[in-house]
Amino acid sequence: MKKFQVLLVCLLTAVAMQAQTSAKAQTRVAEVRKLYAEAKERMAYNDQDDYPAKSNMEITYNYMAPGAGPIKHYIKYYISSEDTDEGEILGFKTYFVSDSYNSGARKIYEEYLLDEKTGALLFAYAYEENGDNSKNEGRYYYYKDGTLAHKDVKVNTEWGAFFNEKYVKAKATNLRKALGLITNN
Repeated sequence: MKKFQVLLVCLLTAVAMQAQTSAKAQTRVAEVRKLYAEAKERMAYNDQDDYPAKSNMEITYNYMAPGAGPIKHYIKYYISSEDTDEGEILGFKTYFVSDSYNSGARKIYEEYLLDEKTGALLFAYAYEENGDNSKNEGRYYYYKDGTLAHKDVKVNTEWGAFFNEKYVKAKATNLRKALGLITNN
């Protein structure tokens, strides 16, 4: 009987912890969605042809992939500059990166929302259309410490091999580092 009581207490504790984690994750998802909406507003403002000056960088690169043929990446960085009071630019901070490309019959689009101050990944989105008309989609929400808060992934396992947390974290890091190399920051 005592073992049963201990087991019941453990089970109830686990359920309570899961409920708290779920509420914490839901709060974080709401925070990230707000940051995402704010970033999209900034991007729309920066994409105007009129004033202000552009605060983005576009990169296109092509290469030949064995078995997939020619691949063309179109990467767009949205950046803000760190300025001194005198207007001297100290460096650039990335807050959003998108990458769209093809791989054979697959069309892929990815977005990465970054913390402007730390460069940490806050949100990743990946969408893929395949040659067989199937689609894959993944959303990854992160806490400020870099741990995964929530993911929502709808993947055809035959095609969606790259839809995982390890991939999106590595890709976001590499894209951020690439901008640093290009801008010498």
